[in-house]
Amino acid sequence: MGFHEVKQACSKSVSSLTILLLAATTIWCTSAADVSVDWEQHGYARFNPDDLSESTFDAAYNENRTADLELVVMVSSFSWPPIEDLAWLNEQPWPVFVSTKEPGKGYHSEPWGNVGWDIASYMRFIVDFWDVMPKRVAFVHGHNMAWHQAGYKMSYILRNLCFSGMNYVSLNTNPQDPVIWKRTAETRSGIVQLVEKTVGKIWNRPAANSDRCCQQYVVTREAIRTRPLEFWKEMLALMTDGDRLKANRLKGVFDKRPNMALDLPFLEESWHYLFGVDKINQRKYYGYNMDVNIETGEKMTSHPRETLQKFVNCPAPLCQLSPTCKAVVESEKARGSTAKGKLADGADSTYWKIMRKKKMAEGRQKRKTMSAEEAAQKLHDLGK
Repeated sequence: MGFHEVKQACSKSVSSLTILLLAATTIWCTSAADVSVDWEQHGYARFNPDDLSESTFDAAYNENRTADLELVVMVSSFSWPPIEDLAWLNEQPWPVFVSTKEPGKGYHSEPWGNVGWDIASYMRFIVDFWDVMPKRVAFVHGHNMAWHQAGYKMSYILRNLCFSGMNYVSLNTNPQDPVIWKRTAETRSGIVQLVEKTVGKIWNRPAANSDRCCQQYVVTREAIRTRPLEFWKEMLALMTDGDRLKANRLKGVFDKRPNMALDLPFLEESWHYLFGVDKINQRKYYGYNMDVNIETGEKMTSHPRETLQKFVNCPAPLCQLSPTCKAVVESEKARGSTAKGKLADGADSTYWKIMRKKKMAEGRQKRKTMSAEEAAQKLHDLGK
């Protein structure tokens, strides 16, 4: 059942919500004092983790006005309770829609279950909201912090996102391995063939034009509509075909993750092409600087290429109207007086340090036992 089949009946009369939904495109130039008082009641995210509802998005959805929302945060979630704590969604100001793989959660539940990873969740939103697409959508995972975000918490990114004038921006910091991109393209999977038919053989373009890993991004509805609805429907069908995904899974380190199909690393570096952005020079596009948290003064990154400096530097006035969001910012600023200069929480967390050391140790052991012929073949494979 699609979103609009389960849509609740509601009044169509003009209400204070109208003011919310007519958000100015120059919101970054608008001070909190200039925003209507009605925004204080309706305009910021009020997410309920118990049933995945969010008051601002739900109100707009029920009045068929989601196309007027400036930005919606679309979250892909797994398990119940969610495998990631979603409470952080109240630490950012934008309307939220959560798509879950779990049944029994109304229009939040994906009918195919735990298939297709976050890609299926994203495609579902695009297909079902095609005619009422918000002006911009931030497609994100359920976590607030991850290794592929360096020191940037997602709540911090969304509180300070500069989206004026852009069509597509990755919200990750780690560049992907272009060798993997090209090798997965060589498999000729269904997704690869679909992309080739629609966009061309993008993997034959310079490897430097591939984007960052792990598919979290903000994109405008105009960029989404660069490709026809049928393209997104076909991609959704491919990404919800569990048998196809299992037959096309990655070998080696991912053997224990049967849903990790070859399509996934290929798409991770291809989204900008699908949204009509033909080339991304990451150094010029995102910057090449050691970034600093504008709320605390903490260092955000440990490498200059892992930056979002050009796109995360615009505090949202709307955050000042949300008690939760405002309290988080004030707390962060207070913390900054003692944390200034330190690497931000999670930028190099203990868990990822342990995992990295473990992987490095495993790699050293493999190299010790690898024959000269195996080593030569490994280098040959990596060079493909």
